[in-house]
Amino acid sequence: MSPAPVAALAGAPAAAPALAWPGGAMSYGELRQRVASLAQRTAASSPPGGPVAVVTRSRLDTVLGVLAALRLGRAAMPLDPGRPDLERCLALAETGVMAPGADGQPAGLLVPTSGTTGDARVAVLPAAALDAHVTASAKTLPSLGPQDRWLVCLPMTSIGALAALWRTLSAGACLALLERFDAQEARKLMAEGASHVSVVPAMLPALAECPAAPAQGLRCLLSGGGTLSTDVAAAALAAQWPLWNAWGMTETASHVAAGPVDEHWQEGIVGRPLAGVQLAADAGCGRIRIAGPMLMSGYASTDAAPGKGLQADGSLLCDDLGEMLQDGRLRILGRADEVIVTGGVNIHPEAVEQVLAHCEGVDEVALSGRPDARWGMLLVAIYAGRATPAELESWARAQLPSASRPRSFVHVERLPRNAMGKLLRNELRQIGLEA
Repeated sequence: MSPAPVAALAGAPAAAPALAWPGGAMSYGELRQRVASLAQRTAASSPPGGPVAVVTRSRLDTVLGVLAALRLGRAAMPLDPGRPDLERCLALAETGVMAPGADGQPAGLLVPTSGTTGDARVAVLPAAALDAHVTASAKTLPSLGPQDRWLVCLPMTSIGALAALWRTLSAGACLALLERFDAQEARKLMAEGASHVSVVPAMLPALAECPAAPAQGLRCLLSGGGTLSTDVAAAALAAQWPLWNAWGMTETASHVAAGPVDEHWQEGIVGRPLAGVQLAADAGCGRIRIAGPMLMSGYASTDAAPGKGLQADGSLLCDDLGEMLQDGRLRILGRADEVIVTGGVNIHPEAVEQVLAHCEGVDEVALSGRPDARWGMLLVAIYAGRATPAELESWARAQLPSASRPRSFVHVERLPRNAMGKLLRNELRQIGLEA
């Protein structure tokens, strides 16, 4: 029994488009040949059974490497060679601990988390979990079929891109890639006919501002991997793009909640749970509890038992704080591991950041903290844009209660982010400490 993308690859019409990128394309027949050849070389050059680490900066080569590993019945672990923790990730892959496929079931993926607040962990995603995600997502998002094309603007090592690969090939559709995010190239591919597009919120302004021909046949512009702000959403909607917001994580094989950004949408709302997913805000701490068939089987580790990171009942208690609205949608309130306690008051950075972001002349803003003998922590606003610190401070005084107001305002050229556009909170803390 093969993973869904491999099975679909074997049965697709040879002439059907499988991959596309600026200046190139590959049919399903050509893709089959490339994957079969690479699988043969991989089998001859590495010990059988264990995970296959796919280490390359090329997004196209990542796709080929992942499919070759899956064709061999082995878990694939795609890695960017520039990762600072590359050796640690490779050590985990080499051990084969908790590798999918060991129990006779189809192999899946080993995917490091983004690691924005510390060392990344490696989530083990069996093929069954990824298949469950594809099935559930298909019941929510606009339909995807052999005639469609899914454009991925994300790094192929991210769960957002890997899940899009899984969804697209499982449907016999075409996956469009960019070797790096380029708004002009993305808009060209959209104009050529992309039915679905995956982005992070930070990419939307550049896409909207880029002069290009209108998108053709676009049915779903899927934003995930970060907070979608009102201003950023407005830019996409002004271009008359069908914008969707999604929420999930590596440990859940991509999004577990999604919904259209329409007149009923507000900042923080990420949509309804996918079919088969149970979401609830934990009564004790407000963290979101997730249950469903697309959860990881655990974290790969040289010293951890299987199941680490999951609760005793099989659910996942994540670090995002949220609430379920009466209409069944989920609103994200921030992260439990980013709460700043100042003067005995718990401050959720995202709530303050949303207010500060509406100050004229502020392009992007993040909240951090600095230790203080009296208050425990003092709030520090770190921002980019033409506004002066005095102007942002004046806005904060007018818009925020005293306990939520930053006491220091630091102007930077740009906020530190990873390749997915997520804020690097550790670097923000360092900036706050140095303020």
